[in-house]
Amino acid sequence: MANNDCSLEKGLISVIMGNYNTPVNYLREAIDSVLAQTYSNFEFIIVDDCSTDDSCAAIESYTDPRIRLIRNEKNLGLAASMNRALELCRGEYVARMDSDDVCFPQRFEKQVAYMEQNPDVILCGSYVRFIDENGDSPRGEWRVKFTHDPDVYRIHLLFSNHPLIVHPSWMMNNRLLQEHHIRYHEPYKYAQDYSMLVRCSHYGKCDICPEVLLKYRTHGNQVSSQHKAEQIKYDYQIIQDQLDELHLVLPEEIRDLHLRYLQVKKPYDKRLRRWLCQIIKANRKYGVYNQTKLCLIIMRRWARICLERILGK
Repeated sequence: MANNDCSLEKGLISVIMGNYNTPVNYLREAIDSVLAQTYSNFEFIIVDDCSTDDSCAAIESYTDPRIRLIRNEKNLGLAASMNRALELCRGEYVARMDSDDVCFPQRFEKQVAYMEQNPDVILCGSYVRFIDENGDSPRGEWRVKFTHDPDVYRIHLLFSNHPLIVHPSWMMNNRLLQEHHIRYHEPYKYAQDYSMLVRCSHYGKCDICPEVLLKYRTHGNQVSSQHKAEQIKYDYQIIQDQLDELHLVLPEEIRDLHLRYLQVKKPYDKRLRRWLCQIIKANRKYGVYNQTKLCLIIMRRWARICLERILGK
């Protein structure tokens, strides 16, 4: 049964993390970084998804009473495992963590302070430092230009999961999660974070604490590396879910143009222009998004595309 408001403990953070055959050196580094937080009032819920290696034994070797190890009886996948963890959370806030990433020591302290200062925030991520298999950071830090306007961010989500709020950096308001029954959408196996952001954006502000608080490990075994094509397929479905509110169907021939409209340079395409006009017209009728901001975002981007075409860029 889901938690209700009166069951949530003030100031407590529920850290949720999944594990499935994580290399033990990565796993221990992730767990140790959580246990070493300067903000110590947390419970650490780790869901093992039927690992077949020695990673679960590594978790069991820890004696810290804040760790709660849950073992799935069958392999459920990350989204279902995190939903199981969410049902057990007692904290006022829920912090996501991945089993191959590393928290900076003040991550929880900084994010709790940010959410306390911004009570309208339902989900707060952070900037991250990329690290590789060896813990080195040849790619440096990720400090994306992020809008703090929730209306604008919802419009961005209509086109893609960009600007990205890195999933394992999230901290969420548990009261709002419980009140609105917000969970990961399990069918969207490789894009559950994008779908979750869309849902959260309906009930509060999704934001970024503008500090580097997580080391985000990139390697060949990540979902984004192994299942890129499937991830894009689910992205299209999440976009369509949002377009359903506008009573529109995304045309197959311009799906890629729509998905990347706000991110990179795109060629001039009259089909895209007609489609964007349809979005503006439908929103005028159904009022899903702030109409003025929607028009400004779409028209400014289109003006840039047209200018690049004229200049031959």
